[in-house]
Amino acid sequence: MFRKLIVGLLAATMIGCAAVPESLMTDSDNPITDVMALSDPSGQDLGQAIRLGGVIAAIDNGEQKTRLEIVAMPIGSDGKPKLGNSTQQRFVAYVDGFLEPIEYHPGRLISVAGHVDGEEYGKVGEYNYRFPVVAASGTQLWQVKQEVWIDDFDRYRSCIGLHCSPSLINKGFSRAEVRERVTK
Repeated sequence: MFRKLIVGLLAATMIGCAAVPESLMTDSDNPITDVMALSDPSGQDLGQAIRLGGVIAAIDNGEQKTRLEIVAMPIGSDGKPKLGNSTQQRFVAYVDGFLEPIEYHPGRLISVAGHVDGEEYGKVGEYNYRFPVVAASGTQLWQVKQEVWIDDFDRYRSCIGLHCSPSLINKGFSRAEVRERVTK
């Protein structure tokens, strides 16, 4: 019981320390973080601060700006896209300057910060689509790291109070799982 309490408090402390990267800071303490909230990006939301994340679907470098088409995913308080959640609608982010297509390639996880800048119409395949538009002031690329977690606690143990020790009976089985997490 005591160990669970300590682990829970440690986890809560670490979650509370989750910080948004400098590149994703906005001039608002409460930016829009859900693309679904942009019901009318040409009207009431125009100019509001926004922080969104997802997967790059397409990149197109223009003369002065780069157009990123992004399939939105929910993001955490640290700005990272949440793995395992279903994708939402698409949006477009315009970033000043050139972005290297090798680095910003389709399939890469990204978060953007900026302001709502209206909407544009285009196509996804042959389907006509309305894209909310973000004038991006910052971007953050993410990587998915895979880690193998091994659980040796499947062994038979004998516990007296808070003290546990392995018993003499040990079948030698362990559990392992591959976990994915998003990092810079």
